[in-house]
Amino acid sequence: MIPSFVLSCLVLAACCFPLQAQQADQPIPSQTTSKELVDPWQSLPLGLDPTSVIDLALEEGWRTNKISPVAIADDPTFVRRIYLDLVGRIPRPDEANAFLARTDSMKRVALIDSLLDSEEHADHFAEVLDAILIGRTDVDQLRRRTNAGWIEYLKKAVRDNRPWNEVAREILLARSSSTQDRGANWYLYARNNKPQDIAEAVSKDFFGVRIDCAQCHDHPLASEIEQRHYWGLVAFFNRSKNVDTPQGPGLSEAAIGGFSEFSNLEGKSLPNELVYLGNRRVEETRPGKDAKEEDRDDLYISSSEPASRVPKFSRRERFVEDVLKDHPLFAKGTVNRLWAWMLGRGIVHPVDTLDSYHTPSHPGLLDWLSRDFAKSGHNMRRLLRSLALTHAYQLSSTEEKFVDPQWFSVAISKPLTAEMLQRSMLVALAPENPEKWNKLEHRASFAKLFPDVLAEESISNVSQGLLLTNGPSINEMVSVKHSGFLKTLQTLQTLQADKNETLGVDATRVAQLFAVILGRKPDAQELEHCLAYMSRRVDRPDRAIEGIAWSIITSAEFRFNH
Repeated sequence: MIPSFVLSCLVLAACCFPLQAQQADQPIPSQTTSKELVDPWQSLPLGLDPTSVIDLALEEGWRTNKISPVAIADDPTFVRRIYLDLVGRIPRPDEANAFLARTDSMKRVALIDSLLDSEEHADHFAEVLDAILIGRTDVDQLRRRTNAGWIEYLKKAVRDNRPWNEVAREILLARSSSTQDRGANWYLYARNNKPQDIAEAVSKDFFGVRIDCAQCHDHPLASEIEQRHYWGLVAFFNRSKNVDTPQGPGLSEAAIGGFSEFSNLEGKSLPNELVYLGNRRVEETRPGKDAKEEDRDDLYISSSEPASRVPKFSRRERFVEDVLKDHPLFAKGTVNRLWAWMLGRGIVHPVDTLDSYHTPSHPGLLDWLSRDFAKSGHNMRRLLRSLALTHAYQLSSTEEKFVDPQWFSVAISKPLTAEMLQRSMLVALAPENPEKWNKLEHRASFAKLFPDVLAEESISNVSQGLLLTNGPSINEMVSVKHSGFLKTLQTLQTLQADKNETLGVDATRVAQLFAVILGRKPDAQELEHCLAYMSRRVDRPDRAIEGIAWSIITSAEFRFNH
């Protein structure tokens, strides 16, 4: 529950943030009698500034639990964090220096807005959505879906800030035929005519609920997830079949078939009716037990080409119109996932467990944000911006004592995705031939070893260690021969320090390595160790530079967003 004085502050905030004014059709309910129980979150108007709502709600949690949030992150930390989250790489030195040189109070807001409007944001978030919706595959599959237009489809959706519910509808209906949006078909096509795989992916990706274990029985811990929901979702897609057309991959749909039964733990057979979570049901006439269906032309809207004809009763279309549309878990799942992307974990953790067993840390806030997200037209850019501007997002990641991360009183360090790590290495080391490392093969090899996006926990493995320790691509990246930046350091003679003090050549090299790769100065102990390392290699200065560059770029500090 949210205290009445916080509710009052939030209502007042509507006057302070006119950009998202209170909607006329969302009035504050009139006063109720003492016997009536009213959830203040349901009384809170939609259209208020989400940042203010989040800040006040989290601050109330801190007060209630006697938690003191850490200090706000400094500018060097913030600029690195926001570049990684919104465009998928660390800032270049000139970008970081331009931000640090500004002294106005609105510079963080201005940077957030410029990054969200950039082409790099579209490229980066398309990669993120691809990893979430399709998952990690080998390079051949990555090439196939790129050629099919899937990646470009996602880029355009992000670039144009299309309503996410419209994008989801196109993806799950999978009837796009134009060159511009044909890539939407790939999500279902990639599941290779396996309706159970489709059902499990759709539930997780678009509703934030794993229903895998309901295949054989009702969920043992979340009673609302029933076996009939699993097989009902399968039924919505079991008439679909992959087809290859001149325009690219597509899906046909039959007008008949797909009627089967499933058995529960007691051995009782039940029909696979068209039903999903929340008991959203689509009525359909089932043929008699011994009846034989006939696939007639009059069952289709068009009968010209079997691969492209649309049934008059389309299960996929009924799913997007009667189940997906306005389903509360759709908005809630999206909000929870974007919250996790920006703040390190979801209000419900893990992000794909929106069920009654996994309790939200801030249930009222999640519910309000979800309704507000839907009211905004499923505007993902608005939500990302609101999250980036929150007090919680801008906190430091340094804490003196452990506090349960569900309260978001300290910034949670997040592992870089494969693409973010690879791209940041390129920015830091600036190889002479960057296109060599931007090929699909190289991105896929990184993705194979660093596959997780929004994982429940980050666990390194041996394969990652081997790549970072002695992988050919990493060794070539950190070589003076291939890195223009490292080559410049190797030939460096003198440089003036910030206070016009002449640094030694080696100390200058170390300072530059830290500044470009980590965005900060080395502390006294780091500088001492690096200089000692270089002093033992005076006859091999290039190897000394390479060794220090390798140790920094493979460190946890570089590989995490903090």
